[in-house]
Amino acid sequence: MTSPDDAHDAMVGMDDAGVDGATAPPLAHAPSEPLVETLDAEQVAEFKAEQDAASPSADEPLVVPDVADLPPSELRAVVESLLFVATRPLTIERLASCLPGTSEIYLTSFLEGLAARYDHENRGWELRRIANGWQLLTRRAHYAWVRQLERKELPTRLSKSALETLAIVAYKQPITRGAVEDIRGVQCGPVLRQLMDLKLVAVLGRNEELLGRPLLYGTTESFLMRFGLGSVADLPSKHEFGA
Repeated sequence: MTSPDDAHDAMVGMDDAGVDGATAPPLAHAPSEPLVETLDAEQVAEFKAEQDAASPSADEPLVVPDVADLPPSELRAVVESLLFVATRPLTIERLASCLPGTSEIYLTSFLEGLAARYDHENRGWELRRIANGWQLLTRRAHYAWVRQLERKELPTRLSKSALETLAIVAYKQPITRGAVEDIRGVQCGPVLRQLMDLKLVAVLGRNEELLGRPLLYGTTESFLMRFGLGSVADLPSKHEFGA
């Protein structure tokens, strides 16, 4: 059985090199100066007219073409476009709603094949199941280079006590605060509140069998996204992280 210390070590490793190191592929950057500043008045007017003509009005219904007859290469391009612009993992249901003429069963098989293709071709990105959805991520092996380019602030770093508490909740959920404190040997109220503020832990209900019906805590979808997990069943076991 995985001990709290083992679980903490696993969470530390995942927080250091997990989804933080697997970021969504960046979109092309916009020009450093607005395009209109480089054009004369006549060109600006023509440019704006073209943009207005290409953009449907709020009252105009958006026509979404049926994709049933698209060749596989074109369907792949459409699916990749949706995956690139999505800010969260796309569920099969959500993807199917954007692609008239497809079924959820077909899309599941299609995405699995697309993920295998990326792996076979050793692309710079990978398609992974995360939090009951699918998301494009840069490969972890390329993390060092991606970080050199981005140099963005990492998500809030978790303290050792927060990681220990989060690990206990993740592996023992649903669990009461008292049970967490019994395992850690210290008060955990403030740490649990911090984890809830970060949307990593949430109240799942109450323990009806204990006096006072204490709250039960568990992890959230944001937790799965932070650590790049499809579900809590994907948490590493003791033998997987060599403890």
